[in-house]
Amino acid sequence: MRKTFVLLFLFLQILSTGYTQRSFIDSLKQVINQNKQDIPEVNALIILSNITSFNDAVNYAEKGLLLAQKINYKKGEADCNFLLTLRYGNENSNRIKTIQHALDALNTYQQLKDKTGIASTCLLLQGNYREVEDYNNSLAYAFRGEKLAEINNIKGVYFFTGHRLAPLFLAEISQTYVLINQLDSALIYVQESIKQNELFSGTSWEFPIYLLAAIQTMKGDYSNALENYRNAVNLAKVQPDNMHDTLQIYSGMSTLFKKMNLLDSSICYAHIVQTGWRPEISEGKNLMEALNNIYEVYAIKGDKDSIIKYLKLNYSFRDSMFSAEKEKQIQQITFNDQLKQQQLLAEQIKNNSRLQAYLFTIGIIALLLISGLLIRHNSNNKKAKINIEKAYSELKSTQAQLIQSEKMASLGELTAGIAHEIQNPLNFVNNFSEINQEMIDELQAELRSGNVNEAITISNDIKDNSEKINHHGKRADAIVKGMLQHSRQTKGIKEPTDINALCDEYLRLSYHGLRAKDKNFNAEIKTDFDESIGKINIVPQDIGRVLLNLFNNSFYAVNEKKKLMANSYQPIAEVKTRNINNKVEIIVSDNGNGIPQNIVDKIFQPFFTTKPTGQGTGLGLSLSYDIIKAHGGEIRVETKEGEGTQFIIQLPKL
Repeated sequence: MRKTFVLLFLFLQILSTGYTQRSFIDSLKQVINQNKQDIPEVNALIILSNITSFNDAVNYAEKGLLLAQKINYKKGEADCNFLLTLRYGNENSNRIKTIQHALDALNTYQQLKDKTGIASTCLLLQGNYREVEDYNNSLAYAFRGEKLAEINNIKGVYFFTGHRLAPLFLAEISQTYVLINQLDSALIYVQESIKQNELFSGTSWEFPIYLLAAIQTMKGDYSNALENYRNAVNLAKVQPDNMHDTLQIYSGMSTLFKKMNLLDSSICYAHIVQTGWRPEISEGKNLMEALNNIYEVYAIKGDKDSIIKYLKLNYSFRDSMFSAEKEKQIQQITFNDQLKQQQLLAEQIKNNSRLQAYLFTIGIIALLLISGLLIRHNSNNKKAKINIEKAYSELKSTQAQLIQSEKMASLGELTAGIAHEIQNPLNFVNNFSEINQEMIDELQAELRSGNVNEAITISNDIKDNSEKINHHGKRADAIVKGMLQHSRQTKGIKEPTDINALCDEYLRLSYHGLRAKDKNFNAEIKTDFDESIGKINIVPQDIGRVLLNLFNNSFYAVNEKKKLMANSYQPIAEVKTRNINNKVEIIVSDNGNGIPQNIVDKIFQPFFTTKPTGQGTGLGLSLSYDIIKAHGGEIRVETKEGEGTQFIIQLPKL
């Protein structure tokens, strides 16, 4: 409350007394000179860093960072790291320091759950990683920030002040896709950014227009590209302090003119970029593009002296930006940040393992005590035999109960999927029924009025709606009959079955079943079915149970990985079928965390599970193994820890 009051007081002073910026800066310095080592002093340093020139700004932000760390003021610490990222970001020589400050800011904003800070820092990180050509990290942070900014309508604070960040992210994503030559993806994101039409100084933002022109250039659409470049230049001229984007447009025009074989125009625009480029306002890629264009044009013209000159300039500038040592240090920074996350995860796993070890020890002790009592009291062989038979009977009963529990869990998954499948046709039936009721009222009114033609028209519409009701009713009936067919108690009788349809059906049921339990769950589903397979002789209910178990495991694995990696990870589950001689192969795969090598050999054992207590019986894969063996088939697993798992089923066709 106190920090808010001090800052508010300073701003009110400016508004009420007409202080100049100089007076405002003096007021902030007075707060600092009091040296109270408190939150208002940190906030004063933050404001000064944001409104002063480069050297002073860096000095204020560094002082603010040290003080915030000293008094454990996390918001101030994050803001100072953010401002240092912003100030160092335009200097290639400080790229390592820039990324480190950004990662530190992001970690602190995450602890504070500061969505604006997280999104703003992601915007800086994606740009810095793109500058060093680490496009994977650039896209990961861009996608994460765009989703957060779109959902929460986040606007810029320390830069792009008051502007929505979502369209900015879309343009940045498009730019990265341009650099890696994925033009279709780039076009989708830049068109969406243009559609959102963020205004600067009352005019459309010129940067997406420039990107569209660059994409059209690369696609060979030169006339539209030139028109969009000229539109972008006109928009950039209206917006103040925009020399950076203007040079960027000129470097693009240089490339376009080179492709159009207008060599003098290409050199002209490239020289404008070369002479106007400054590291504090311009991106390195623009100068590299311009220098490369000059070199290539002179190569076409055969000007050997100019070729050598600009080839040297090109290599010299590129070497200054990307030395092997800088790349190594940047990788080390990223590794350290990932290591912190892994340490947190390892600590959680360690705690869980410790708890499991305690429970296991208690179980062993209890088992030893029971064994001792049995040895002591079983001197009589007959009595021992009775006790053993009783224990065996109880074990069989418990096993039967667990198997029934596994079946009921599968039934629950099926029920949730069926509910989702049947809801759509029921919605159609209800909607068209309500419409028909309204139209019957209209029909009666028209008949009473003597409007026979209008009444006939309405009756035709009612008839059409009745046909739709009938269609969707039959659709619901077919779904119910199909589900009843699969839910009947199996008699172990094989019948010709379309394995592709069976895989697709249970994949959807599994997915919708998990979605019914967790509305936030989402995954990309891929199918690749071999249509040459035809029908094979199987017990469809049993094979359906196997497929449902494998799909449930895949969705569980990707969901757990999603919880750990958040927006940087896209869950994928896939099923394929293959026709191989006299066998059919079914492959169920995912990109989850995989299975550790030390337990791969145990996964088909009864009662073995890696899921938390209460979330798995350990019988799913064991029953699946038995069902596949009973069909004369094989099931095996291939996995790579941290990357994913795939189960391969082979079944005979006859």
